[in-house]
Amino acid sequence: MTRYQIIFFILFTFSNSIIQLQSEHLKNNNCPHLFKTLSDCTCVQTNTIDCSYSTTITHLPRSWTSTNHNLTLFTQSILRFDLLHTPSITSIKTNDFQGLYNLRDLSIINTGLITIQPHAFRHLHRLHELRIELNRNLIELKSFALSDIEYVHRISLKSNSIRVIHTEVFRNTHFVDILDLSDNPLEIIESYAFNGLKSVGTLILCLLPTCPIKQIDSFAFFGFHTCDKIILTGIHTSLRSNSFSYMTSVNLVNLSHSEITHINSYAFQDCEHIGEIDLSSSLISNIDSHAFDQLYNVSLLNLKGNLIRLFEKTIFQQLAHTIKQINLDNNPIRCDCTLEWYLEERSNRYKLPDVCTGPIGYECLSPNELQKSQLICYQTEKNDNQSKEINFCERREKHISVRESSASLYELNSFLFILIIFIFPNKILFPL
Repeated sequence: MTRYQIIFFILFTFSNSIIQLQSEHLKNNNCPHLFKTLSDCTCVQTNTIDCSYSTTITHLPRSWTSTNHNLTLFTQSILRFDLLHTPSITSIKTNDFQGLYNLRDLSIINTGLITIQPHAFRHLHRLHELRIELNRNLIELKSFALSDIEYVHRISLKSNSIRVIHTEVFRNTHFVDILDLSDNPLEIIESYAFNGLKSVGTLILCLLPTCPIKQIDSFAFFGFHTCDKIILTGIHTSLRSNSFSYMTSVNLVNLSHSEITHINSYAFQDCEHIGEIDLSSSLISNIDSHAFDQLYNVSLLNLKGNLIRLFEKTIFQQLAHTIKQINLDNNPIRCDCTLEWYLEERSNRYKLPDVCTGPIGYECLSPNELQKSQLICYQTEKNDNQSKEINFCERREKHISVRESSASLYELNSFLFILIIFIFPNKILFPL
């Protein structure tokens, strides 16, 4: 046998071995043939079913349980399930995952998903992370769709097309720590939408420059027992009564840079642990008298950069015992008689704008320097049975004019004196 024949024989044997190994690898990595619907999926990694980029899978197996011992052993060994880039999947049905009792991670990303039926994941008692992302046909979360997943730690619903969160979507899903719904065109949050989420630490609803939420129903956030932070910036709705009620442990509610305009009475009823509410730059012009009632621990209320005109005692008096600062800077506050209570207290807890915006004659005054006796209700003069309002800005302008005139006259006299000394030094300095 020649040298070239030997080399050819070695290469031929080696290539056959590779082909055989690949064949065995593919054979071993196919999921059990009993699951016909998974024919396009692989079980490449240990304890993982991977259906990514499948073109044939349209639904999951009707059941993962069987009298076949080997099959049962297989299903109970699965820890991870990936459904990525599978446009043929359009629905997750009730009990679709029954039998995968030890599943820890489930990803449904960039599929053709349209609907999640009630109780679809309820048999996944050991699920730790659920990712349902980039499913552009998923426009709503129906009641009980994500219920009874007791021990899931993180649920990501980012970048879908969810517009409506219906009542009790998360019922009995108690131990979620992070719930992320960012980058969805959310419009409606129904009453009790998040009921059942007892231990959420952070709820992210909107992180966009604008958030299209137009309706937050009463008790929408009912049941948040340990949630520390709610981020809901950029919403486009007024705060209805009880919109944020009974969030018993929430510390921070961030509603800044929104289009709220109106805060109704009791919007934060029984939110006993809220420490900070950020409503800055939210176009707020109308606040009901009891809007902040039953807030017992708020230390910071940020209303900076809104359209609030009246600083009325009835609105803020309920916060007097705990508040450290109410920031009303950059609001068009009127220096009328509604400020009387503030002028009596003169507390550093209230940060008001530098200049009043009215009434006429007060636009030049600072709320912080205003005297109680200067208010309109103390400044009415009787003249021929008619009332005449005193214009403080006019007075101030006249005072400034007189002062400037006096200063100018003094400067002129000084100049003339110096000029005379310069011209007649001997007569001034050495008179006869």
